[in-house]
Amino acid sequence: MRMKRSFALSLCLAALAAAALACNLPNDAPTPAPLPTQTATPEPRGVVKGFGISPRGFPEDYSRFPEFLEEVASLPNSGVMFNAGWREDLFGGTDAGQIPDTAAAIMEQAGVYGYTPIIVFGWRADDNTVLLSVPENDTNNWRNAEAQALFEQMLVDFAERYKPPYLFLGNESDIYWTNRPEDYGRWLEFYNRAYDAVKAVSPETLVGPNFQFERISGQGDFSRWTEPQWGALEAHDLSKVDIVGLTLYPWTGAASPEEIPDNYFAPLVERIGDTPIAITETGWPADPLGLNTAWQASPEAQVRYVAALERTLDGLNVEILNWAFLFPLERGDQTEVFWQSFGALGLYDHDGNRLPVYDVWVEFLPSP
Repeated sequence: MRMKRSFALSLCLAALAAAALACNLPNDAPTPAPLPTQTATPEPRGVVKGFGISPRGFPEDYSRFPEFLEEVASLPNSGVMFNAGWREDLFGGTDAGQIPDTAAAIMEQAGVYGYTPIIVFGWRADDNTVLLSVPENDTNNWRNAEAQALFEQMLVDFAERYKPPYLFLGNESDIYWTNRPEDYGRWLEFYNRAYDAVKAVSPETLVGPNFQFERISGQGDFSRWTEPQWGALEAHDLSKVDIVGLTLYPWTGAASPEEIPDNYFAPLVERIGDTPIAITETGWPADPLGLNTAWQASPEAQVRYVAALERTLDGLNVEILNWAFLFPLERGDQTEVFWQSFGALGLYDHDGNRLPVYDVWVEFLPSP
């Protein structure tokens, strides 16, 4: 299996006051050690507490991928999230319609290691770059019937083969509603058709969209997300939403964990009722990495953020709660401000030492 550096680092700040971007890193990474053979995908056990794919050394080095899976699987209610493009040739699309290798690996190893797999298939490279052009049709929007057919076929093949417990279509798609509302309607038509097709072959799979919570709720003042964008959610037919995915970064609008209000999620619950919630990414920075931040960034703030999660999530129907990274993001070819903003989100520091939040996170077992 050859790993690709297409794992989504889904919230990139071009500047402190800029809107977030959903980034994919398409370069090759070293081939990791061989993995064992699949047995069976485990059933989720209570609230799944997962991580995005983040072995030590990522995104420059994925050779410790098996060690990452072993460690995550040893933690309570563990999950591993694949969050990347619906194809591995992101811009050429020559493999469109094929199941991405890494998504297949996450499913195949779930039964070996004992974690719950969480799959997010994105279709944007950033706020303005859509990944829908294919060799058969270079139209790069949701008018592209050939891309739609290939995307849907991949989803059906994936769901029929692996029966994933959780499948999210799109990542932080609310920005598309804001930037290209006329095409967002066509995306929803595809979403509804893909939802039906997946459920036809894997009825137990929970299928849902994914949004950036601070942006959609207008609570990201430091990123100038002050105007709610609930239309992106409200345009969905909730009868075809089994679970609502969210990326959650309150530090884009709160200077400290204590500033996050108790009713932070109230406007979401008003719209979705008891529909399950999946926090596909969250975390608090342990270090400003030289950035003059408007928010506190320290190991102590990370610990206090876990307390804030316990307070703000109390009583909500949460099924998934993913800390973004296990190990911190290594400095690579990301922009400086992106690395400074997201490079210290792990439960380890850059020297490989566990941070105080590690044990606190392990012991935090929210009720389903």
